[in-house]
Amino acid sequence: MLRRGYNFTDGSDGLGHLDAGLFFIAFVKDPRTHYVPMQLTLAKSDTLSVEYLKHTGSGLFAVPPGVQQGGFIGEGLFA
Repeated sequence: MLRRGYNFTDGSDGLGHLDAGLFFIAFVKDPRTHYVPMQLTLAKSDTLSVEYLKHTGSGLFAVPPGVQQGGFIGEGLFA
């Protein structure tokens, strides 16, 4: 798994609280065997998540491999 965190700041809310946080991007070969088990473990046993973390959204995207000469994008997915 190649995982990278990025900080973000989006100003403050109407009460003066800073709207900031951290989001992660992860590249894995198979989310079922690499990403999902890690997230389930964190959800069950990470004590920081109770008080300090708030999950607001997720996305899962397929990134096809590069194109061989004479081929097309996603060819391996449709073969």
